[in-house]
Amino acid sequence: MTRFLVALFACGLGLLTVSAANPAPAPDPVPAKTPKDTCVKPCFDCAAECLACMKHAREHKMEDMAKACEVCHHACLMCYHAVGSKNVRAWEICELCEKVCNDCAAACAKGTDEHAKKCAKACQDCAKACADARK
Repeated sequence: MTRFLVALFACGLGLLTVSAANPAPAPDPVPAKTPKDTCVKPCFDCAAECLACMKHAREHKMEDMAKACEVCHHACLMCYHAVGSKNVRAWEICELCEKVCNDCAAACAKGTDEHAKKCAKACQDCAKACADARK
């Protein structure tokens, strides 16, 4: 029994030495900047408009526009929650939201109906609000 305990102790000591020699990699640095919350309401409004536009586009078999609106809807909701709660990734999420809104605005600007025009305007407003929030 003593030999077993000595062997177990030696293995534990060996593992401790190996883990001390090879420390775990440091986590990715988290950005310290947080965007202003001035983009929260435009993000929420844009998410609602994109959802309505997506439903309308699906009903009228405009799948490219529907996909753009669906992605934008989710990006805006994510930004709304992240910036509103001061999440550590809010800066990056806000930046992504701006890009997705610009893409959606371009897709909806090609549409001719009222839903597409309202969505494009909401996306442009949201993209500008996200850009301004990070200044």
